Amino acid sequence: MRNANVPTVSDRDLVEQFTLAKQINDRVTVAHEAVLRIRSLKDQMAARTAANTDAGLKTAGQSLADKLTSVEGETYQYRNRSNQDPLNYPIRLNNKLAALQGIVESGDAKPTDQSYAVFKDLSARLDKELARLEAVVKADVPGFNALLTGLKLEPIKDGVPPAGTK
Repeated sequence: MRNANVPTVSDRDLVEQFTLAKQINDRVTVAHEAVLRIRSLKDQMAARTAANTDAGLKTAGQSLADKLTSVEGETYQYRNRSNQDPLNYPIRLNNKLAALQGIVESGDAKPTDQSYAVFKDLSARLDKELARLEAVVKADVPGFNALLTGLKLEPIKDGVPPAGTK
């Protein structure tokens, strides 16, 4: 006997739900990898500038760090330290995507049209931030590395650090 309170859901609806949830999860991963990449660059820059007194290097490092932090701040809310902080500092793209994934996975049903629309919007906004990151890395990292090389310091390396490293 079928329970009238439980809606009937087709296999096709569940596959659609899984597919969208997986797409969202993949975008959350991309957002997190971008943050890890930014933090790796900033950590390397901080290590190089701390070991040197050259004012030009410090200025260039701060300028590059500010640009990277701008992208990081749109992708991830780095100011949150306590449970009350989200009241003062709004959630960012990674958290919005993760919240959407929770909504999509919250029941056994086909995703709503609104879920698709929100995913499309958030994904486009993430793409914009990823493009900004690429532009900063392409335009500013080579110049910073040239300064480092001129000071006989190791250049910074771009990329997502391997898991388990900082």
